[in-house]
Amino acid sequence: MATPATLMLHLTGRCNLECRHCYMDGSPRRRETLPFDWVEQALRAAPGLGIGTLFLTGGEPLLYARFADVARVAAEVEGLATTVCTNATVVRRRDAELMARLRCDVHVSIDGMADYHDGFRAMDGAFRKAERGVGLLVAAGVPVTIVTTISRDNAAQFEWIADWALRAGAERLLVQPLLDLGRGAAISDQQLSNEQLNRLILQTSDFGNASAGRIASSIIGGSKRFLLAHPCAAYVCNGGGCHRGVSAEIKKVVVREDGTILPEATNLDHRYAIGNVADGSLAELVTRYFPDGYAAFDRLCRTTYDQFVPDWPAPIVPWDQLIALRSRTALPELGGPAPERGCGGKAPGAIWMTLLSPASAPSPRRPTRRT
Repeated sequence: MATPATLMLHLTGRCNLECRHCYMDGSPRRRETLPFDWVEQALRAAPGLGIGTLFLTGGEPLLYARFADVARVAAEVEGLATTVCTNATVVRRRDAELMARLRCDVHVSIDGMADYHDGFRAMDGAFRKAERGVGLLVAAGVPVTIVTTISRDNAAQFEWIADWALRAGAERLLVQPLLDLGRGAAISDQQLSNEQLNRLILQTSDFGNASAGRIASSIIGGSKRFLLAHPCAAYVCNGGGCHRGVSAEIKKVVVREDGTILPEATNLDHRYAIGNVADGSLAELVTRYFPDGYAAFDRLCRTTYDQFVPDWPAPIVPWDQLIALRSRTALPELGGPAPERGCGGKAPGAIWMTLLSPASAPSPRRPTRRT
């Protein structure tokens, strides 16, 4: 049985910050925004599409004019677990209380000590405001995850960041090695070396263990060992012995702030788009995509996997970066058989289309929450 699919809504391109690495190119000058009516129908259609996880992001999602209405609709959808991704600088007490009442998780980005964070986020006082926002969220009982981007510039600050997250009352620390995406491409020379990445993996694991269960910590990225054993984790398993019985699947649907709907990867070239919000409902567009556009995306994933994953020199594979960068090259030809990689187990007897077959999709359940 496949896990419930994920819907990621970039509600707006506008952000009060202009971070040096922003993968979405968010800034105060951006004005793109998703139509609320389309967002509402997409959320209400989620259970029928097998969607059990929702991410509300941007830009800065709290700057979306009808953010509270979106959060309320999401809370009304049975089995939909919602996470809000914010820089926390604009969190007010009423925002924290709303998210606590609607049972949202919140991810907050923190990248180092105050001076470094402010410079990286291009706003004086950004750290102080984010720290206050995290305090309001924790006080309201909202589960907070701190997400930190680590590069060569701030690698020495990791232990400080981790300790700060623990003191702040966060439940989890997610560590993102800098990616060559969005504005991150301009500072890609600051990506970690393999040696630095290996050290960061050990630091992250040691920190989580030393906390004695007070905070969980993990690296964002695909384990090379796991990807080699289970290609479907890289979206490529086409049923050739897949242990889940999957031969066509979209695990995550990303709706960008300009209305473009993408499969799996936020920075994917728009040639592989599922469609645009102006073209119809989410259910209609996904249904059309499997016969009309899925084959090209599937081949992109499997050829990218074969080109990079087996010989990737580090234990963590930045799959979203690889698939996004390769999607901007020539469209893969569809002639001839594509590489077939399975995960072991017996071959499936039927095609599973996670977002297409409501009858076969699993019933998502809201995760058990800690009190």
